[in-house]
Amino acid sequence: MDEQKKDYLFDLNGFRVIAGAMGAADVKAINRWINEHPATAADAASFEKGEQGKWIGNVEVQSYMKEDGVNYQNVIEGGPVFESLIDAASWIDDVRRYVGPGLGGPNLSLNENLVNCRGRGGYIGMHSGGHLPFFTTLFRHHTGSWMVGQINIIVALNDIGPGDGCTVVVPGSHRSHIPHPHYDDEGGDAHKVVNYSGPATDAECMVELHLKAGDALMFTDGLVHGSSARKNPGERRILLYRYCPSWVSTRWNYLASPELLARLTEARRQIVQPVKPRMTPGWASANRAGQSDAGAGR
Repeated sequence: MDEQKKDYLFDLNGFRVIAGAMGAADVKAINRWINEHPATAADAASFEKGEQGKWIGNVEVQSYMKEDGVNYQNVIEGGPVFESLIDAASWIDDVRRYVGPGLGGPNLSLNENLVNCRGRGGYIGMHSGGHLPFFTTLFRHHTGSWMVGQINIIVALNDIGPGDGCTVVVPGSHRSHIPHPHYDDEGGDAHKVVNYSGPATDAECMVELHLKAGDALMFTDGLVHGSSARKNPGERRILLYRYCPSWVSTRWNYLASPELLARLTEARRQIVQPVKPRMTPGWASANRAGQSDAGAGR
């Protein structure tokens, strides 16, 4: 697909599927890592009570709402395969273009990165939309320059078809100035962000997107999206990387470990830490000691 066609479809629909974005070896490696680090909804539940969740090194087990399954947050700390995908060739050039130019420096930040595992009955409700006055839902294209507040990359780690809890979207909803009618179930607030009362497929105009293992779904966070409920046995497994402009803070404020920063290429380091912390010498030393103590406590 040439660039003009890719851009037209992304501009029109708010999403695009990238077939074979991740190689079979990487898919296998990530699934092996998940199998070696099993977690349950019970492990993730403490996060929502304001407590620290279960830690696997520098990866945190978490859940947004019990039905959405288990998230391995900050998964770039999980090993080389996750690091290599920070600037995956299959999507990084388009992500850079769509997010737009930086303000005199690097233009990308990895806002959130996780692996999600969702079992039978699991789902995530409808959320987002172009009507929201948030930066992450921004979607503009003027005089040849893009400005998209957040680009999400979902990569299927196993085949996701009918009954598997597919991602669902309302094509073109990133351009709507009117809230989706399904939000009325939550009180009719014009700035309502979510309706988690049921699977997103309960809402009008939702389209279910089927992916083969290794396929990636690229979409603007301004798109109304969610998932259907999983009806089949087993798990739906996906990798999710969210990219924002470099000056937007990360979602959970994880600090990259010194070991990770030392391993990363310069290009990847700029995405993980686009704004390098500047501290006075004495405070910097004390802060490093505090981080070491916190890490030892895990």
